[in-house]
Amino acid sequence: MPRSGTSMTAAIFARLGYFVAEDEKKQLRKGDEYNPAGYFEAEPLIEANAKVFSAAGFPFDNSWLYEPINSDQAHAIFAVPADESHKQLVAKYDHQSPWVWKDPRLCYTLAYWWPMMDPTNTVVLLLKRDPGQIFQSFLRVNWRHNTRKDKQDTFKRIEEHIAAAELAIQKFSIPHITIHYSDYSQHPFEVAQRMSEFFSIELDASQLGYSNKLNNSTLRGKFMRLVDTTANLVPDRIRKFIKACIPKRLIRLIFTGRS
Repeated sequence: MPRSGTSMTAAIFARLGYFVAEDEKKQLRKGDEYNPAGYFEAEPLIEANAKVFSAAGFPFDNSWLYEPINSDQAHAIFAVPADESHKQLVAKYDHQSPWVWKDPRLCYTLAYWWPMMDPTNTVVLLLKRDPGQIFQSFLRVNWRHNTRKDKQDTFKRIEEHIAAAELAIQKFSIPHITIHYSDYSQHPFEVAQRMSEFFSIELDASQLGYSNKLNNSTLRGKFMRLVDTTANLVPDRIRKFIKACIPKRLIRLIFTGRS
């Protein structure tokens, strides 16, 4: 699910030299105030996943900002015929091995892609995060309103995303590892050890890249969300004037990753 620590996790492999995109400057979404290090989502993969959604009868390019995928559409993904261009995309990444794909849409489209993969050298990392924390992050990026209805909808979508991924994992007996976002902060040494053993890499806790400053569920994160919410109520002209009056050093101190 988005806002689960997926970018931070993908960054671990990118720093270890895993292939992410053919042209990283053009094909990868740049970092911003919410993900300063970048998103590590390759545009060709995003476009391919949107095409898979369309073939399954889901008309939108993502499954969290529009109407949710219904059960018929989710199950239809299992039967979508492999597109020739998608086979070529998989082959291109295999040629650059080791590689990493990061896209929350994969929760649903994993069932489509796995039959094209080489099961002897491809594995899955399933990342989970507390639904309440994901919802708080959704509020921070203005994807939801702080209402009971939006909270229930977000929780339901999180459950459906994870269930879809686990169904594909079960059906195809996909080798996988499940990581909980909270373990990055609470059990970093254990996480580094598990990932090192599962992916046959050398990784220590200092390489995980976790930072409390970017966790929206910490006291600091909640304060920043309150500031964002309040700022959105202020007219743009006044907001710019206030920002101009505040020393840039103070802004950088409070809002890590912002310019």
